[in-house]
Amino acid sequence: MTVTILNFFIKQKEQCQTPEILKAIEEQERLSKEMMEKRSVYDNYWDQSVELSQEGTRKFFKKYPEFNDVIPKEDVKLGIIQNVVDVASKEPEKYSEILEKRKSIEELKKRDEIEPLLTKAFYEYVVAFSNFESKLKKDREELFSAEYKVKMASYADEGLFLYYLETPDLPILDKDIQAKDIIDAFLYSDCEGLNVIFSSLLYMDNPGISMIRKQEDIRATIELIRCGYYRSAVRNLFALLDSEHKKAANTYEGILTKRKQYKKGHQRSKKIDKLINSLDDSWIEGAWNKIDSYYQKVLATTPVEGVIHRNSIVHGDYNSDLIDVDAYSATKLLLLYLNLRAIADYLCNKEEILGEVLSYLPSIILMLKEKKSDN
Repeated sequence: MTVTILNFFIKQKEQCQTPEILKAIEEQERLSKEMMEKRSVYDNYWDQSVELSQEGTRKFFKKYPEFNDVIPKEDVKLGIIQNVVDVASKEPEKYSEILEKRKSIEELKKRDEIEPLLTKAFYEYVVAFSNFESKLKKDREELFSAEYKVKMASYADEGLFLYYLETPDLPILDKDIQAKDIIDAFLYSDCEGLNVIFSSLLYMDNPGISMIRKQEDIRATIELIRCGYYRSAVRNLFALLDSEHKKAANTYEGILTKRKQYKKGHQRSKKIDKLINSLDDSWIEGAWNKIDSYYQKVLATTPVEGVIHRNSIVHGDYNSDLIDVDAYSATKLLLLYLNLRAIADYLCNKEEILGEVLSYLPSIILMLKEKKSDN
């Protein structure tokens, strides 16, 4: 361990492990664990519900093909809900007949039986999610000083993104600490720091197929950086970055309006801009503005001085110095991915909750209609 690295860790312990910050971390961990436990219960019921609904619906229309065209086809979730409500309101006898015949399908009966459990699990997950999100917002407002935020923004302009932080865990305000020292700390001891900050992604419970593939690429990228194969690491990162950029841009598609395809980077950025601006989260907004600005430089047709040039590396311009990458540039790009991932996950969580809430809308609307007619 060099004197510089030792000094960094000493300052980190002295300046960033205050009782206030440690207490905040402890509470965040508690709320995060509670949220993930509630999420696990909800996911279990959701998976059962989807499986039963898909198989039950297939059997229903096979048994009762006359109902195939009762509810008009629609590719927007809000439109589907409106169609269901219209049929129930305008053709109540037909709607009642559908409900009655559903009971003859075993899978749909089982789906209806677990509905209360799914609803309860969803409600408890949303409450836990809200509690955790509120805690993060509160801590970021109270623990990150204005000076600390300015320094983070300054580092972001250099391509060093620290917006993934949930408490001010790095001594970036110390006059002896530079951006190079922060990256050296991440690279120290065979990239142990990088493995730690990516641990929540690398050791997720029950990851999906796409996430398993991403985990493989993240592990491979850190290993390539550790072994000094920086250009190969960066190639991996371009695929990871592109995936999160698309994931963020595709949120809310097909829910309130017809699904659109965003094939170009600037189209996706504009869509994400609109989503971020519609949410009340100054931290996420500030992080996205910096991420988008720097990522556009990476993707630029004309190389930007001091910024990795994607085209030169992807297209193998071996005669150009732009293809050369060092440990610091590769690590910066890895941190850019981590921060963009946080943005994409934030939007996806919001979308998922909205989508599930909308699924309860028909029953709520019909219940209110019935109450109104009773009066």
